[in-house]
Amino acid sequence: MPRLPSPKRIAQICSSRSWGGLEMYVSTLCVWQMQAGLTVELFCVPGSPLSIEAQKGGLSQHAFAPAGYLDGLASWRLNRDLNALDIDLIHAHYSRDLWNIAPAIRFGTRRPLIFSKHIGTQKPKRDPIHRWIYGSVDRVIAISQVIKDNILATHPVEPERVLILHHGIESTDIQAGALQRERIRAQWGIGDDEILIGTIGRLQAGKGHLEFLEMAGHVAARFPQTRFVIVGEPTRDEEVRAEPIYRKAETLQLKERLFFAGFRADIPAVLAAMDIFAFPSRAEAFGLVLIEAMAAGKAVVATRCDGVLDIIQDGRDGLMFAPMDVEDLIHRIVTLIEDSRLRYRLGMAAQQRVQDKFTRARMLDDLNAIYADAQTAVRLYSAKRRNLFII
Repeated sequence: MPRLPSPKRIAQICSSRSWGGLEMYVSTLCVWQMQAGLTVELFCVPGSPLSIEAQKGGLSQHAFAPAGYLDGLASWRLNRDLNALDIDLIHAHYSRDLWNIAPAIRFGTRRPLIFSKHIGTQKPKRDPIHRWIYGSVDRVIAISQVIKDNILATHPVEPERVLILHHGIESTDIQAGALQRERIRAQWGIGDDEILIGTIGRLQAGKGHLEFLEMAGHVAARFPQTRFVIVGEPTRDEEVRAEPIYRKAETLQLKERLFFAGFRADIPAVLAAMDIFAFPSRAEAFGLVLIEAMAAGKAVVATRCDGVLDIIQDGRDGLMFAPMDVEDLIHRIVTLIEDSRLRYRLGMAAQQRVQDKFTRARMLDDLNAIYADAQTAVRLYSAKRRNLFII
């Protein structure tokens, strides 16, 4: 049977009130799909960071703020709005939303439902309620192999319903950022002869900032031409998690050799200013900023774990070190400091790796194929049900 064309009217649903990689992905995806000519209706919590960002992007949005895991009124309103908007397909991103999307599908109009899983799950979800909920999900998207393995180990879904879709980035944004290298380095007081080693991420221990600081202390003592920057800030209302990082930095007494740049919206320009990018996260489902650094042509050193394994080919387009192994991290960083040719070679290979596997165009093409397959599955399911009633 020929594949159906991809849907034209899509409902992107995410009631998360946080602002992190998941929510940023939803916002970016909506904008990209809209620019590709699709009609995108975003269902989110009014006043949430995602809603505010959506307003900036000119996205059409609708209130979806369930009062709990099972909110009958929220499900009813969702089905009403989906019908009014003539939605072809639903794409959900926040697992608890499925509790209210599933009833809207089961007891309302049957539409294809895609669910993207951005983080792993520890507690198995194979009880009758979750079997009923996930019975409404036509395709589950995992952002990396480790997430796919986790889904199959903890969720009531068959392997054929779980597909890997890696994040993509817009390479033109990275190229534009490269023109800002001198401006950012001047802003930070980085000389042309200095090597800037940086990392980007929320200020919390899980992102590996303590390991980064330990490395900085050792490397700075050996190489006076090195400088270090940490870009990012604590999650709102979780500032206490950043305190150990600040305390560790104070003990190093690196003064102007190490600085915190805080939140930056101009990540492509920030990456352009760096010479080596470190990604010491202790556990990462994927690592969007890592592929951004690679697209910028930076030599990268990253933790050998989880979603990073989908991205880097160790020794070919980046270097890896064992999780939380500071000595290993130091060794990889020193190798790059001492070998400028290796830095260049790895940076160019990293750039090519992103162009081959992690572009916006490739991600959207693969996602459209998943949408089309889900539409086909729903069409076949509906046809079987009609035949049963006829018989």
